[in-house]
Amino acid sequence: MNQNRLEYLFNRYAAGQATPEELREFATLVQQPEHETALKTGIDQLLRTTSGTATMSEQAIQASLQHITGKQATSPVVRYLRRNWWAAAAALLLLGSSVYLVTRPRHEVMTPLADKAPGTNKAVLTLADGSTIALDSSGHQVISQQQTAIRQSGGQLQYIVQSTGTNDSYNTLTTPRGGQFRVILPDGTAVWLNTASSLRYPTAFNGASRTVELQGEAYFEVAANTTQPFKVKTTAQEIQVLGTSFNINAYTNEAYTVTTLVSGRVKVNTPGKAAGIVLEPGQQAIAAHSGNQQLTAAHAIAPDVIAWKDGLFLFDNADLETVMRCLERWYDVAIKYEAKPDIHYTGQIARNEPLSKVIRMLEQTGKARFRLVRAGQGHPAKDMIIILE
Repeated sequence: MNQNRLEYLFNRYAAGQATPEELREFATLVQQPEHETALKTGIDQLLRTTSGTATMSEQAIQASLQHITGKQATSPVVRYLRRNWWAAAAALLLLGSSVYLVTRPRHEVMTPLADKAPGTNKAVLTLADGSTIALDSSGHQVISQQQTAIRQSGGQLQYIVQSTGTNDSYNTLTTPRGGQFRVILPDGTAVWLNTASSLRYPTAFNGASRTVELQGEAYFEVAANTTQPFKVKTTAQEIQVLGTSFNINAYTNEAYTVTTLVSGRVKVNTPGKAAGIVLEPGQQAIAAHSGNQQLTAAHAIAPDVIAWKDGLFLFDNADLETVMRCLERWYDVAIKYEAKPDIHYTGQIARNEPLSKVIRMLEQTGKARFRLVRAGQGHPAKDMIIILE
C-alpha cells in the first residue's frame, strides 16, 4: 500500500473534504489491520495539532468507532485494535469527520435527516384542455370552465354548474405524496382525496349515471339521486350507489382494493363481471390485484378505516410494511429495509406530527430501529427511512 495515498485519504477524511469515491476507498482501508500503525500515527499527529483528546466512556468509544469502520465492536477486525487506538479513532470522528457516514454495507454516502414535516392540503387540477393548476391550503380563486365555475377555498374545490350543456368535459384532481384535498362535485357529492391519489370526473353530470374514476384512496359522501346512480371505477372494482358514504382504498402498491361501507348500501362488482355483492354498513368488499380478482366480503370497523380523513393514522395489528407504506405516501419518503422485523402495531398517531416523532413512537416497541436519511449522493433522490433490526 502506498503510504502517501493513505496519508492523503486520511487528511481528506479528517477535513471533511473527501469525495464519495475517496470515502469508499478510505472506509475499506480502515477495516484492514495492517494499516493500524499508519492510521494511529496520523491520528496522533492530528490530535497534537488540535485541542487534545477527550475522556470518553467505553460505550461511547465503541459507538463512535463503529461510524468509522462500519463494524460492530465485537467483530474480529475491531477486536484486534488496541483500546488506546479506539480512543484516538473516536476522537478523530468527533474532530470533524462526522460530516459523512460511511458505514453502509454498500458504501453509500448518507447524510442524516433531522426531521420531515407531515403532508398538507395540496393537489394539481388538470382541466379538460390539458392545462394544470397547482392548489394548496392558501389558495382562493374562481376558475371558469364552460358552463361550470370552480371555486377554491383553501384545501377544497367546489363545482357550481351555471348552465346545462351536453359537452362531456372531464377534469382530474391529483394529490402528490404528502398531499390531500377535498372536492365537492357538480352534484353535491363530497370527496376526500387521500395522498398519492387521483380522481377523474365530469364537470357536469349529464348522462344516465354519475361516473368517476379513482386511483389511490378516497372517502365519498354521495348526494342522493334515485334517477342517476353514482358509480366509482377502479382497476379492481366498480361500485354503484344511490346515496351513501363509503371509503375506497385502491392503491396499486397494496395487495387488495378494499371498499368499506359507512352508511347506506352499495353494490360492488369486479370489472367485466355481472355478479357482485351488496354491502351493508360496516362491511367491506375485497378484491385482490392479482389472480381472478374474486370478490369477498368482510366485516370492518368503519370509523377506523376512515380515520385518515379525520387526521389520524389508525393501525389495528398492522404489520411493519403496511405502516411503512402509509408513512411513505404521507411524508413523501422512500423506504429501505436492512431488516424486516416481525412486528405489528396497534394504536393511533396524529397525521400532523413530524416524522421524527412518529418514528420515536414506533421505536417504543423495542423491536425495530429507524434511521432518517436525507436525499443526496449514494442513494435515490428522495429522503429515506431505513429500517434496522
